Amino acid sequence: RRVHGEYRMNAFIGIGILTAILYGVYIDGTFFKMYAILLLIYTILTQIGAYSRYNNARKKCTIATWNGPNDPEVFVTHEWDITKAQEYLKRKQKESGLGLTITHLVGYCAGHALKDEPDLNGRICFGNYYPKDKVGISYLISCESGRDLGIYKVEDADKKEIEDFYKELNAGSKKLRSNKDTDHKKRGLSLSIFPTFLIEPLLFIIGYIAGAMGISMKLFGLRDNAFGTCVITSVGMLGYEHAFVPLPPYSNVPLIVTIGTIVKKPLVVENEIKIRDVINITLTLDHRYTDGARAAKVYQKFIKYLDDPVTCPKESAV
Repeated sequence: RRVHGEYRMNAFIGIGILTAILYGVYIDGTFFKMYAILLLIYTILTQIGAYSRYNNARKKCTIATWNGPNDPEVFVTHEWDITKAQEYLKRKQKESGLGLTITHLVGYCAGHALKDEPDLNGRICFGNYYPKDKVGISYLISCESGRDLGIYKVEDADKKEIEDFYKELNAGSKKLRSNKDTDHKKRGLSLSIFPTFLIEPLLFIIGYIAGAMGISMKLFGLRDNAFGTCVITSVGMLGYEHAFVPLPPYSNVPLIVTIGTIVKKPLVVENEIKIRDVINITLTLDHRYTDGARAAKVYQKFIKYLDDPVTCPKESAV
């Protein structure tokens, strides 16, 4: 069986490979000699032209990540009238003196929407689902003028104020963009030195150990549960109104939230047509984690908090 690609093996194939390995180790090593020679030849062939400017670490990572479509992704879109959100952010900016943005607000609302939903805030390991005791919200951060992507996770997101999102994300972004993030440099080095056909199983193994099993792989720059429960990415800065973003298999996250650019649209408000600032929010959900009815509860909470941030539990308690 497989998680997202053709390379998740069932028990029969796994036992067969293990048998071949044990046979080669204890009975006859010819198999390994032939395999090593063929592997060396294939590696040399795949590396011809691999070091051109088109095959950087990020490009090799994307090639190694996805196969043909065979996954449980579900996409949901929402036209978000940001009128009340803008009013909320202006008030918070004035009170805190911080440059709070839509990006911080989306993570803040997502963290609180996921708080009481153990069916979605969890991990799948060895074919079983296990709820997490923390809500982690990760952000994809553009580095090197868009040539690279970094990631920063806000831990205990359901316990944080929106100001905490700003402070943590601001510090994390500066660290990544100044090339001072040790984990990010380790990840980049790992992807740079291996050929694509080795990166694919490597990403799966490391991602599974860190994401599904919750064990840090510090040598490769991946902490336990590195991507958290939800990943947030903004395509609005690129001018896209909306985008349907795939779930990277190695991330082992059940949810991605994509933020589009701000556009003006006619909306019906109190039986009148008004021009409002709107953002398209797109959610990518891994159907293995939960069904539509349970996911809808998280979605409804999330949209409620976005549409009117003062309804968020943290705000209501103030």
